[in-house]
Amino acid sequence: MLNPSQEKAVKHFGKPLLIVAGAGSGKTKTLAYKLEYLVNQKGIRQDKVLVLTFTNKSAKEIKERILKITGEDIPWSGTFHSFALKLLKQDGYKIGISPSFGILDEEDRKKLLKDILKQMGIEKEYLYKVENYIFSRCEDLKPPEDGLLEEVYQAYREALRSANLLDFSQMLLEAYELLKDHSRKWRDFFEFIMVDEFQDTNTVQYEILKLLAKENICVVGDPNQCIYEWRYARPDNLLKFKEDFDPDVIKLEYNYRSGKYIIYVANAVLSASKAKWKDMVPVLKAVRDSEQKPVVRRFSNELEESAWVAQEIKRLIGKYKPSDIAILVRTGYLTEAFERALFNAGVPYKTVGTVRFFERAEVKDALAFLRIAVNPSDELSFKRCLEVARTGIGNKSLEKIRRYYRGNWLLASEKAIRDLNDEQKHRLYKLITELSKFMKNTDNYPNALKELLRGVDYEEYMRTRYQKDYQERKENLEEFLRFLEEKKREGSTLSEVLQEVSLISQEEEGSSAVSIMTIHASKGLEFSVVFLPRLEEGILPHEKSIKDIQELEEERRLFYVAITRAKDLLYMTYTKDKDKKPSRFLSDIPKEFLDLSAFKVPKATTHHIKVGDTVMHRIFGVGRVLALEAERAKVDFGDKVKTIHVAFLEVV
Repeated sequence: MLNPSQEKAVKHFGKPLLIVAGAGSGKTKTLAYKLEYLVNQKGIRQDKVLVLTFTNKSAKEIKERILKITGEDIPWSGTFHSFALKLLKQDGYKIGISPSFGILDEEDRKKLLKDILKQMGIEKEYLYKVENYIFSRCEDLKPPEDGLLEEVYQAYREALRSANLLDFSQMLLEAYELLKDHSRKWRDFFEFIMVDEFQDTNTVQYEILKLLAKENICVVGDPNQCIYEWRYARPDNLLKFKEDFDPDVIKLEYNYRSGKYIIYVANAVLSASKAKWKDMVPVLKAVRDSEQKPVVRRFSNELEESAWVAQEIKRLIGKYKPSDIAILVRTGYLTEAFERALFNAGVPYKTVGTVRFFERAEVKDALAFLRIAVNPSDELSFKRCLEVARTGIGNKSLEKIRRYYRGNWLLASEKAIRDLNDEQKHRLYKLITELSKFMKNTDNYPNALKELLRGVDYEEYMRTRYQKDYQERKENLEEFLRFLEEKKREGSTLSEVLQEVSLISQEEEGSSAVSIMTIHASKGLEFSVVFLPRLEEGILPHEKSIKDIQELEEERRLFYVAITRAKDLLYMTYTKDKDKKPSRFLSDIPKEFLDLSAFKVPKATTHHIKVGDTVMHRIFGVGRVLALEAERAKVDFGDKVKTIHVAFLEVV
C-alpha cells in the first residue's frame, strides 16, 4: 500500500522531518497514514496533534482521509488562519484582544482603508501602496519605515482595535505576537505538528511554527510547486527549516499520476532551474508506463490555435468525459478565445476560479456602451454608462432624467441636462457627445469604441477602481477590442456581435464540462487531458518576469505545475504570428520526449469542407460555401455572406 519512501516517512519519529514530495507522489495519503501511526503506535493523542494546511480544500481532504483511516476527527486541523482564529479566541485576552472580536472581510477592509485615507487627506489612488505595505508588515514581518505609509498603517491598526476587529493578515500577526510571550503553554500542549504545502508558508507563518515546535514536527513541501511568491510565499523557508531544525530529509519521488513521458518532460523543465534548493528536490520517477508522448503544435495565430484545440477536444469526447479535460492558461484574458471556440464547436465548458470572459466587469462596461448605442432604451446599460463615465448621477438625479424618458435615454438626458448641477451637466454632456459620435460610426465599431473609451477617460476609471489588478483588467479590455476587430474582419455587424456575446454568456454549464482556468487556479487538481496553449515569450514566461531571475524561476515552476496536472494526454501549443517566439521553457525539453508529428501535417488535410457544401453555424444558421482560402470559408447564409474559420462550421 505504501512505497518504501512513504513507509519510511510514516514510521519516522523522534526528530524533525522534512518530506520533499514531488508532484503526484501521494503526500496527502502519506500524512494521513503518518497520523494513524502516531496515534496507534506511538500513543499520541489525536486531539493534541496540530495539522496545518493552506486552503480549506486541502484541510477538508486531509480530514476526510484521516477520518477514513482512523475513524476519528482531528480538532486542531485546518488552515493557518483558522488556527490563528482559534488561538486568539482562547488566549487573545493576554495581549488585549477581546474574545468577541469580529473578522473584517476583503470588501470591508478596503472601505475602512479608504475612509482612513479620506480622513488623513490622502488620495484614494494611494490605496494599493497602503495595502502592499500592510501585507509586508504583517505577513513578511518587515520593520516599520518612516513616513506616510507607516502612519496610515498605525491608524488602520488603531481603527481595527477600537472596533474590536481583525483582518486576515492582522490575525496571523496577532497570533505571532501572542506566541512570542506565551508560547510555552502551546508548545507543551501539542504533541505533534504536521504542515502540508510547506513551500507556501510566508514569514509570519514560519515564525509561528518556530515558536510552537520542538522535535515534534513534520513538514511536507515541494519548492517547485511554489507559485505564490507575489503573495509573500517563501519557498526558501524549506532551506531555513533545514538550518533551524536540522531535520532528516525524505524524498517522495514516485509519481502515480502521470504517464512516463509527461514525467520526463516535467523533469527536463526543472533540470534547467537555477534555484538554490535544486539539489533537495527529487527527480520524479514514473509509475505509469504510458507510451503517449506530449504533443507540441505550432499555429499561425490565436484563432487557428483555439479552433484546433476545440476540435481536438470534440474528437476526444467519447473516450474522455468533458470534465476529464482542462485548458490551462497563464493569464485570465487568454480564456476568451477558448470560450468562443468551445461554444462554436458545441462543447460544454466552464471557467474555474475566474469569471467568464464576457461577464468580467471591464468587458461588461465596454459592452454597455455598445448596447446603448444599438438600443437607446436599454436602462441597465444606460445606468452602467453613467457610472463608468463618472457622471455623479445616482438614483435621485436619474429620476430627473426619467421624467423626460420616451423610449430613448440619450434624448431624455439631453432634455434633463438643465435640471442637474454643474459637475453632472459637464460629465453627462461629455458622455452624450461621445455616444453620439460612436452612433455615427457604428460601421467601424472597434475603432469607434476605442475613441469612445478614450473620450470618457475609461482607462483612468479602471486605474482608480481596480488598483490591485488594473493590469489584468487592461489586458482583458485589449483582448475584447481584438475580438471586435476580428468580428469586423469577418463581416459581422455590431448587432450580430452583441447577439453572439449574449448567446455565449447564456450558455449553461453542463454537469460535465471542459474546465478553462489559469494555471494558478489548477494547483492541486488533476485531469486526464490537459491543453497548455499560448506557450510564448511574454506570456509564459510573463513579460514582467523576463528581466528578473527570481520571477523567471517562478514562471518555470508555474510551467512545471501545469505539466504535472496531466494524467494521460498533454498538449502544448503556441502561435508564431508576427514577432511572437515560442516559450524558452520548450527548448529545455529533449525532442525525443515529444510528439512533433503535428508539425508535418499539411493544412489542407485539417478539414473536409468543399466549395458548394451546405454547412451549419451556431449563430448564423445554415449556409452554402462559396469559396475557401486556407482555413477560412466564405459562406452565403441567405441574408448575409460571412467569412468564417472552418472549425466553426459543420457539414450538413
